[in-house]
Amino acid sequence: MRESTRIYRDLFDEAPKAVLSVGTDGRIRMANRRAQELLGYQLDGIARRPVLDLYADSPPGKGRAQELFLQFRAGVEIHTEAVEMLRADGIQFWANLSVRPIRDTRGQVVASCSLVDEFPESKGLKESSQSGLNGQSELSGNSKDAYRLVTLLKDFKIEQRYPDRLLITSRGRTSILRVEEIDWIEAGGNYVELHVGQKAHLLRETMNSIEARLDPRKFLRVHRSAIVNVERIKELQARYCGDYEVFLGDGTQLRLSRGYREKPQELIGGPP
Repeated sequence: MRESTRIYRDLFDEAPKAVLSVGTDGRIRMANRRAQELLGYQLDGIARRPVLDLYADSPPGKGRAQELFLQFRAGVEIHTEAVEMLRADGIQFWANLSVRPIRDTRGQVVASCSLVDEFPESKGLKESSQSGLNGQSELSGNSKDAYRLVTLLKDFKIEQRYPDRLLITSRGRTSILRVEEIDWIEAGGNYVELHVGQKAHLLRETMNSIEARLDPRKFLRVHRSAIVNVERIKELQARYCGDYEVFLGDGTQLRLSRGYREKPQELIGGPP
């Protein structure tokens, strides 16, 4: 483990206030000890749980949380927003939520560092809500220490890991497919078809989910129904209306639609 990563994890776990890390898929990656105590979950009960499960079923709960989640995914930093949360035992409570997006080495948002500061019982809802709406709050000493953790993450970069193997199940048998062997991927409803040479393998996933699992430096979404291994691209030919034809080394011809034109420029380095 890199030293910077170890320091980050130590700070995260020892923060005196509840701190969560949420992925861009909306699931909780980590929760420190204080968060587990506040929300009433053990670590194995909160990790990978959808973050919306932590909010009350109300406009200031799940409704507001959904809006804030979209802002986080867009890279927006969130300061002391009043939200209605939900403990594991069903008890609702109000808290201030602060979120700092964490970016990978390429600058893309991959996770959050989220600070949850429960409203003290001595404060009324009106006072605390107004504090959240103004983007400011009077933080206790412990809250300031915890928020210092969030501030330390401003320039923190983490290396996103992607699987190098996929499990393929067919007719009761499971085989292992190396990701680098995939030539291209085709959409098929609730399945995707992985093209490997002359063979094709079905995997029960959507295009969006498989795209999120693949290294974007190696696999390129060229169309809403196609993802291609960039090492297999041999040629691009311009078409009308701003589209392009993508030719692979084996002769496969795919369409690069206008909505996906920017990514090839980043990966391959030239026009379109």
